[in-house]
Amino acid sequence: MLALPNTVTRNSIPPGFIDFASSSFDAILFPTPISHDSVNDDIVRKRNTHLPDLIPFIQLITDKCDVQPVHLVLALMYVQRFRKALPAGYKAEPEAAHRIFVASLLVASKYCEDRCLSTKQVVRATGDVWSIKEITRMELAFLRFLHWDLYVSQDEMAKFLHDLGFDIRSILPTATSENS
Repeated sequence: MLALPNTVTRNSIPPGFIDFASSSFDAILFPTPISHDSVNDDIVRKRNTHLPDLIPFIQLITDKCDVQPVHLVLALMYVQRFRKALPAGYKAEPEAAHRIFVASLLVASKYCEDRCLSTKQVVRATGDVWSIKEITRMELAFLRFLHWDLYVSQDEMAKFLHDLGFDIRSILPTATSENS
């Protein structure tokens, strides 16, 4: 488990971090450029119309559920692990990024905090797009892909953020500069 301070301090998400998170989810889930020549690739990438694009979706969830920056980072790190566990030639289905975002964020929050983000909060924030049962299934499938390995050291997080151009102190204000 990530070593977090004993007192819960609510941090705001740094400017630009939602765009960063969205583009990171897309890059992790869709690592190769989209080929506009292939009809099949276009079908795979097409999103159902009842869900917004990923950036507004992430913004909606983070705003309505008071998501902490550290949970977004952990979710991204988990999605990176998830992507590595997928079989070669994996093609994402419509809504995959939305589903994986929700599952990874809930898992990150539940792993880190006693007062975590609840599945019911997410159901309400998304306007009942998925039921509690569906989201629970998404979480369990996600955890199986990760082999239930959720530990992330502060050094791993610092390296992950550094590699992506973010200072860990913007996510964990108690972090020391020697980690960056």
